[in-house]
Amino acid sequence: MANVIHRTTLEFRASANEAFHPEPEWKHSPDMSQVAGVEPRFWKWDAVNERPIPMTAPEQASTTATALSAARDSAVARLTSVEDVQRAFMLMVLSEFNAHTAKVNAILSAIDAATTLANLKTAVAAITDLPVRTEQQLRNAIRNNLGT
Repeated sequence: MANVIHRTTLEFRASANEAFHPEPEWKHSPDMSQVAGVEPRFWKWDAVNERPIPMTAPEQASTTATALSAARDSAVARLTSVEDVQRAFMLMVLSEFNAHTAKVNAILSAIDAATTLANLKTAVAAITDLPVRTEQQLRNAIRNNLGT
């Protein structure tokens, strides 16, 4: 049994059976002293000395940025799943936001078109109130957005 590390993926296995981790794909008994205390995601392979070494600070920053971008892409991708409740909730919030935007725009249009205060009062009075939503209506709106 020996410690082994995969030369490409840098997967490290302590006390592994060498027969299941053949050279040259795996390095047996690698020198791990250069990466002691360094997160494995910040390792890179030193082909000359055949051992893992730490990435430079710019390489670590790039690796971190790439991982963060991938995590964000994955989180946003969930919003495309038609049976995901977060997507359904997002669509319901978007619909409510658009209703509020339409209300504000209608008020602003009434102000722009008004020639007198009486005319403005009449135009604003004609704009319908936004409804107050109940918890059950919220659940129904989310349920109706699932699968769409």
